[in-house]
Amino acid sequence: MENKQTVGPGKYVKYAYKLYNEPDGELLFEAKTEAPDEMVYGVSHEVVPGLIAALKDLSAGDKFEVVLPPQAAFGERYDENVVTLEKEIFERDGKLAEEVKVGAELPMMTAEGFRILGKVLEIGDKEIKMDFNHPFAGKTVKYQGEVVEVRDATPDELQPASGCGCGGCGSHNDCGECSDGCGECNDGGCGCHNG
Repeated sequence: MENKQTVGPGKYVKYAYKLYNEPDGELLFEAKTEAPDEMVYGVSHEVVPGLIAALKDLSAGDKFEVVLPPQAAFGERYDENVVTLEKEIFERDGKLAEEVKVGAELPMMTAEGFRILGKVLEIGDKEIKMDFNHPFAGKTVKYQGEVVEVRDATPDELQPASGCGCGGCGSHNDCGECSDGCGECNDGGCGCHNG
């Protein structure tokens, strides 16, 4: 009889879940079984702390449910993560890039080289105001899900990725690639990770 592997240090884990805003039950995000989030336990730093704790010692097929306050999930909202950047950072050939619109989430890079998403709040004549707080910052959230796979991580998987290498909302956000060199947050005030 084969021993079931459990989530713990050095294990590669796939997990599917629904993420809800706890007070009103609004569905915020879903990672389906066909496209689950993944992590290497103890190596992947982008997964929210409370979710890491909830997954420990579970096996494939086990279900989980956990309610997390902001400090155990996506962090509090911080005024210093709302920054004003020079408009020219977002220009190509002297014109504002087409994707830069109020409400748009744009991939950016911190001075430390972390990829982050920033939401455009305002576009002025010379400056653009952006919010680098996680979209779910300040929220109490509930995860309901299931562990899809647990196995030993490969030697390559045990090496921490450079940058933030983000996934879905098991992580802090869906960073994407900064493919257009749209700019940098040079003030160091936009932290990629919670805490």
